[in-house]
Amino acid sequence: MVPTVPPAAGVHFRIATVADVPAMEAARDTDPEVGPADYRMAAYMAGKHHPQQAFATRVVYVALDGPIVVGYIAGHLTRRYSCDGELQYLFMSKPHRRMGVAAALLEHLAGWFADQGASKICVNVNDDSPGARPFYASRGATVLSKHWMIWNDIRTTFPRGARCQP
Repeated sequence: MVPTVPPAAGVHFRIATVADVPAMEAARDTDPEVGPADYRMAAYMAGKHHPQQAFATRVVYVALDGPIVVGYIAGHLTRRYSCDGELQYLFMSKPHRRMGVAAALLEHLAGWFADQGASKICVNVNDDSPGARPFYASRGATVLSKHWMIWNDIRTTFPRGARCQP
């Protein structure tokens, strides 16, 4: 079990909608090192883009500092690598890194996966993001292959899972 770190004061979370995509893209644009947001993000959220072996059931959460999107996470149900779910996107703005916000986003997604009956969760690790692999590993993910990590049962890592409403 991973200890929960309370996120930065003033940051709150909610389920995102397609209307949030411009603000999510703007958040990512604040960090030129990570590059632009996936151009398929709106289609993914609208259920019009499906990663390999993905089911239509998916969710996206945003982290907001006041009205400003400072991070987001997305996931869907899948059969890729014999998993139940896949973490599709995770982004955290540079000023909000190492403040517990990304961990709280992951806890929200873990709670959603648990609500869907999904326990075995995979993530394609972006090797251009030096903090990604250590972040996932510190939260219980193990190596599946060169580019993939896995939680064999994310419910044991985040037994309570956070829950938030739209």
